[in-house]
Amino acid sequence: MDYLEALALAHRVLQPGRYVEIGCRTGRSLALARCPSIAVDPDYEITAELVAPTRLFAQTSDSFFAREDFWEVLEERPDLSFIDGMHLVDYALRDFIGLERCSKPSSVILIDDVLPARTRGMSRERKGKYWTGDVYRLVPILREYRPDLAVAVYDVDAKGLAVISNLDPTSEVLADRGDEIRRRIVAGDWVAGSKREVRRWLQPVPTSRLADDLRTLAERQGAGDDGGVLGDRVDTRRLYLDLLKKSLLNEIYLDDELRIRYLHECVQGSAEYSYERLHDVRRELASDYAVLAAAREQGRFPQGDITTPTFSHTMIGRRRLDALQDALDVVRLDGVPGDLVECGVWRGGACIFMAGYLRAFGMTGRRVVVADSFEGLPLPSHRRDRGVDLSKERYPQLAVDLETVRTNFELYDLLGDEVVFLPGWFADTLPDADIDEIALLRLDGDLYSSTMDCLRALYDKVVAGGIVVVDDYGALRQCRRAVRDFFKGRGEPVPDVVEIDWTGVYWIKG
Repeated sequence: MDYLEALALAHRVLQPGRYVEIGCRTGRSLALARCPSIAVDPDYEITAELVAPTRLFAQTSDSFFAREDFWEVLEERPDLSFIDGMHLVDYALRDFIGLERCSKPSSVILIDDVLPARTRGMSRERKGKYWTGDVYRLVPILREYRPDLAVAVYDVDAKGLAVISNLDPTSEVLADRGDEIRRRIVAGDWVAGSKREVRRWLQPVPTSRLADDLRTLAERQGAGDDGGVLGDRVDTRRLYLDLLKKSLLNEIYLDDELRIRYLHECVQGSAEYSYERLHDVRRELASDYAVLAAAREQGRFPQGDITTPTFSHTMIGRRRLDALQDALDVVRLDGVPGDLVECGVWRGGACIFMAGYLRAFGMTGRRVVVADSFEGLPLPSHRRDRGVDLSKERYPQLAVDLETVRTNFELYDLLGDEVVFLPGWFADTLPDADIDEIALLRLDGDLYSSTMDCLRALYDKVVAGGIVVVDDYGALRQCRRAVRDFFKGRGEPVPDVVEIDWTGVYWIKG
């Protein structure tokens, strides 16, 4: 995930009502805003298409924050701000002070260039193309002088991203101790000798956590100034969707999954029964629990064994399920028309989540198309699939019948008219399917033939701006080859796919 993808995610999740950007240059990041915005850059050269109403100020940020008419210009306090200015810690510090002063306690400030990819780029003098300067020093400064702030650094590609929350617009600590901080900056405090040392200081967290952490911040924003009961509709929707994901992944009851596996081993004679172990299985079998939890997050079978019993309603894992929610956010916020289609549904979990999303946001007029043989995968017939037998005869756990999937929808109270089942082999059902436009197409057919059948029948129905997700792109080379051969056969370049995790990818149709 690069900084533009991270910033786009912040806009989608936080849905700010007002946005401020310090250092906009060509406007690539500014173009992601969907709300009234203000951008400050003395040398801006906007080439990107700006969608939101935007006021541009060709002046330094110091001059901007010192304007006599500053509050009139601002009109409303920003919910989200982004600092991408001079790449020097003292400038970034002044920008943070100015932005926090005009923000709300629930606002979020993002800071670019805090995690340099190269040691050479960490200096205060520009050396080469990849220069992040010494902005990274701002993080330890804030953590030392403002421990009341919540400062998290995410491992965004090449430059890193700091997310600052729990703001206090009334705080004067940084301003009052500004001279002291500046003397320490000049004296060389908080200077790291290498990018590894910076990472050791800043302790960045994986970008896979960014979406969930932003959703938590969104819930706090919706709670209002009292920080009390979550009464805002967006918050309750997000809470519902998060609980829906936990239920589909069975994250809440991993203990019971482990208990069943343990009892199974006892019956087989490979483990000795112990009431203490059964009662407190998470502690007694801590390493096994950790393996199970990691597998569920990654969308893998425990120990890599496809025959291992699993009790979730989806096998795509937390990361791909989070990515599905992000894709649905794009569809909703950008007004992308069309149905939501999944080809290859197993127990129906991803489709159930899509139906829940439509219900939560009142998105009527769209359908969730649930396409599957409901008899498992076909026997390999194409030469590209030779040696890959995932059929019902060999792996019966991959074959889930239609009635079971329908019952799963009913368990979540999500079996409505908007859910359409399309049973049968893709080659037989998809070409004549009653589908006009597709906003989101999710392919999980594993095989070359299945993936190719889906693309040939449905890709032209994906609208411009629609999202295509391929679940097995990284795991199965025949799936990846099908995507490449499909576009080669059309005389088109293969899309630049974005990796979700170890196997899932997506692209947005241009």
